[in-house]
Amino acid sequence: MNLGIYRSWHAIVALAVAGGLFAWHVLEPLPFGSRDDGNVDYLLTTGWIAVACYVVLALYAVRRAAHRLALSPEFAWKAQLPALERAQSELVGLQQRALRREVAGAAAMQREAKGILARNGVQRVLRVCVARDPQALGLWRLVVTPRQPLGTLAGWLHAHLYYGFAAAAIVWFHGGGRCGTSMGLLLNVLSYAVLGTGFVGAILWTFGPTWLTRAERELSVEKAFALREHYARKLAEAIAFPQTKAKDAADAAAAAKVAAEAAAKAAENPALAGKELEAAKKAAKKTADDLKKAETKAEQAAASIAAETERLQPEIATLRGQADAVTREAARLGFWRALLRGWRIVHVPCSVALLALVAVHVLSIWYY
Repeated sequence: MNLGIYRSWHAIVALAVAGGLFAWHVLEPLPFGSRDDGNVDYLLTTGWIAVACYVVLALYAVRRAAHRLALSPEFAWKAQLPALERAQSELVGLQQRALRREVAGAAAMQREAKGILARNGVQRVLRVCVARDPQALGLWRLVVTPRQPLGTLAGWLHAHLYYGFAAAAIVWFHGGGRCGTSMGLLLNVLSYAVLGTGFVGAILWTFGPTWLTRAERELSVEKAFALREHYARKLAEAIAFPQTKAKDAADAAAAAKVAAEAAAKAAENPALAGKELEAAKKAAKKTADDLKKAETKAEQAAASIAAETERLQPEIATLRGQADAVTREAARLGFWRALLRGWRIVHVPCSVALLALVAVHVLSIWYY
């Protein structure tokens, strides 16, 4: 189970923000969504915080797209392999010195590690942090990771999840579920559609891998799909093999016939005489012989195709059975995978529509 998503500092921040706004409401009790003058500050605060949450949710999608399309800055940052190898070697040396207690303290190790990266020109692609060594009391170890200037996808996922839930609560604080206008109705419907599908997505993210692993009997999803394509290709090749041999022989016979006709026509040229005529006749005879051989070979190939097909039937039947079994397994696992991803069909379009309506709502309030 993916329980790591529930251990996040973003959850603490989201809970603190939502809890603080709820405490404000308790201290100055007015109905949620009240338009009284005394509630203006609360409305503005909850509104802008909700907008900030929605911006974070949108930035998560932008971060994913940037990584998927290789637009994130780290894809443009390159370092020469020798420089990376030198830096790695020096970092290993620094770790050994730390084990011998020649370098004392995390700050000193961090300072030297940064100097190594800068000296080798790889500070833009690698980052080094110092952590306590769990195997040796009082010692530190270096942890080298690639730089991700836009943040890790895991961190953005945590922010997306918890600030999304916080936004749902803040939207209620802000509007109180008022649906008196079409804009209010749409904002509430979309907000809680996104919240509901997001909650389902969080549950599936937590338990889905376990369910999918249980559904995978002898084949994983990826292996089943790969084998399905493999067997389909091999089955098509086995069925086409005898026809391919016959077609090749027929094509050779057709080419030989064209060559024989051309050579015979050349031998009948009245302008030829002497050695040229003799050579043309020899060429015509040779091509005629080649034509007979090719036609015989084509007839033999055509005659043997039935026997070849009959010989291959057991192998084709076995291959077809294997292909059918893999296809059924791939369809079953594909259903499970589609089921685990189905919530996105509602979540993503509703999120896009919600962000657009939030922008319209903010601009309209600002304007009026």
